[in-house]
Amino acid sequence: MTVLEIIAEQRLGTKNLAEHPRLRAALQRIEHSARRNIQGEAEKARITSLVELCIAYGRETDADEKANILRTLEEVSANEPLELPTETIEQREEKLSSKDSAFSKAKDRLDQRHREFQKKYFSLRAKAGLRTQDAVAKRAGLRRSYVAVIEAGVHFPQQKTLQKLAKAFHVDVSDLLD
Repeated sequence: MTVLEIIAEQRLGTKNLAEHPRLRAALQRIEHSARRNIQGEAEKARITSLVELCIAYGRETDADEKANILRTLEEVSANEPLELPTETIEQREEKLSSKDSAFSKAKDRLDQRHREFQKKYFSLRAKAGLRTQDAVAKRAGLRRSYVAVIEAGVHFPQQKTLQKLAKAFHVDVSDLLD
């Protein structure tokens, strides 16, 4: 048994490793090529990633995240080129919207929520007397570039950021979202 197999077995469990024979075979190949000194910096980084993923799996408690880590382990160990998407996110969303009415409705609701947030954001910003992105950033403790991203509608802020913005505008978070 190779060192990588031992690490994988200890962190993933004997049963899990047995259920993923391609992963075990890939770990053996990697170990053998490492022993023959056939590796560059990229291969060393890949081996390090595999060990880190095994450790992360052992620490993870969420079943879905564990499944994601296993898939990632298999992909990294296989070292096969990934097929990159040929369409943009916008094209993919348009295709999904035309085929799936539930997706289309959910996307419309989300877009509406973002538009409503933008209106409230700018209204509350004006009421707070903050004329520039820099003024908002300083009062909220954010970077000006991030405020610009929020104001452009590129990113919807997470709860912690919403709290900072609400504090800067002297309002409750619910006032930004209602």
